[in-house]
Amino acid sequence: MITLTIDNQNTQVPEGTTILDAAQSLGIHIPTLCFADNFKPATSCMVCVVRIEGMKHLVPACGTRVIEKMRVTTCDENIQKARTAAVELLLSDHVGDCVGPC
Repeated sequence: MITLTIDNQNTQVPEGTTILDAAQSLGIHIPTLCFADNFKPATSCMVCVVRIEGMKHLVPACGTRVIEKMRVTTCDENIQKARTAAVELLLSDHVGDCVGPC
């Protein structure tokens, strides 16, 4: 089992667990767009970014595996700005030409 902290809450999860799954086990919601159960994480939309203490860059929670003593922040002003920018970029190139289900 891996011990980590997410938003100041300690938890233990099996090795190989993603940050997204670990957060969900604590009842912490991290928004996603490209993530779907039973599929390999795409990590392409960057809507699920989180901060890991000691790292310079935000990382996608859907594809980042937990490690021992990891400390994760799922929401702060910079994370919110990054998520907003990611959605704005996705929408700036969307012309509404999808064929359902979209």
